[in-house]
Order: sequence, then C-alpha cells, then structure tokens
Amino acid sequence: MQRMPNINLTSAEYQTMLDYCRYQTGGEGILFKGMRPDTLYKIFVDYETTTPIGLSDNKFNKVLAMYENPLEDSVQPLSTISIDGNLVGYEMTFDEQDTTLDQMFLTRKQLIDALKGTSRILQYYARNDITYGDVKSNNILINRKTKRTKFCDMDNVRYGQYPIDLITDHIESMLAPEQDIDESVDAYMHNLMTIQMLNVPQLDYDQILYQISEGKFRKSYKKEASEALATMASPKPFNGEYIIQYVKK
Repeated sequence: MQRMPNINLTSAEYQTMLDYCRYQTGGEGILFKGMRPDTLYKIFVDYETTTPIGLSDNKFNKVLAMYENPLEDSVQPLSTISIDGNLVGYEMTFDEQDTTLDQMFLTRKQLIDALKGTSRILQYYARNDITYGDVKSNNILINRKTKRTKFCDMDNVRYGQYPIDLITDHIESMLAPEQDIDESVDAYMHNLMTIQMLNVPQLDYDQILYQISEGKFRKSYKKEASEALATMASPKPFNGEYIIQYVKK
C-alpha cells in the first residue's frame, strides 16, 4: 500500500488562497490553483462562511483508492490537504488545455466521438466496480489540443463498498425499489446527456425526460434505441443500454 502524501497549510495560507487563488466553485468545495501549474487543490467548505470542513472517511477512502490504483481518463488525486492539521481536501492533476465539454465548440462528428468516448470510460469504470453517477457535460473535460475526454469530480463516485455522497434526483427516480446503484445508472445519465447535447441543448434533464415520455427523439436514433428510450420514462426498469451507439449520423 502506498502512503499518500499530505500538504499541510496554515489558516493564513488558506485565507491567501481565498483572496487570490480561487479557480472554480463546485457542489461541495472550492477549487484553487495549486503551487504547481499542473495541479488544483479541492477544499471542502461550508459555503456560508467558506470555512473548511473535514474530509469525510467515505471520500478519503475513495481518494486513497484512486491514488493507489490510478484510473484511466480521469482526474487523478495526488495528495491530501490539511489546514492546521485537519484533513480538508486533496490535490489533483490539472491541464490548462482542458475545458468542460459544455464549453467546447465541436462539430457534430466531434461531439458524437466525444460522447462515444465518455460512454467507453463509464463502461471501463463499471468493469472496475465504479459508478460515476452525476454524468453531465460540466463534469467532463475535453482537451482542446487532443480532443481526448476525461472525467473530473471523482470523489463523488461509488467505488466498491464506498457509496456516492450526493445522489441526484434523476438517479433516485430511475432506481427501482431496493435496487442498488450500478452501471445502469451511468448509461441512463449518459443517455440524458447525449440527448441534451445532440438534440436539445436548451433543455434540462427534467424537460428531456418529459419529452421522452411523449415519444420524442426516436427519429434521431436507430430503431435499436427504442427500448432504451421507452424504459427511461416508464415504470419499467431501464434496460441499461447506451443510445449513443445508435445515433443517426
């Protein structure tokens, strides 16, 4: 087992980061530019006060597992971060050439290639007993030079016995009673993202689900996608297929 390095900051250093080094605010924490050009710091905070909060055992175990067994096509944790001795976040890899998928201008072919690439990454996660969960275009990075995709916000995944921390309403609604979170969740969420990006970028996932229930979008996909679309907006269990493989070019 590898020992994960730790960066110990002082409260004064954290305040300087708040004043000068903020990069982006996420759902659970703040991202800061790291001391190196190729890393970011993620610190979990109370948003009302920006006071750091402790890194939960669940998140720590997932971050440690990804440090010990680096995942392909994913942002990688490099070190834990402490402030005055309290564990509050972690350092991760960063590439200046990466931007979120929703911010990239891509041709239709490039977008289809990117969506196919992300479906393959999610299936790779499934083979490694990982469910990503919150699949959406601003959680996916695409490199402006290479056009390769990767996933970020990796601490919220289900990794083996360690559960997802924040479960979205869409995941809650698609699960049958007593159903565990598994790879079908990622296919379901990826299908919503696919329709959003290829068909109706102006609509959110709730609006897309309503239109699926009205029989929309079927003409954009080969007939093999019909069951997946039908089971996404019905009481029947979702069949777990990725519709990107059936998109009409």
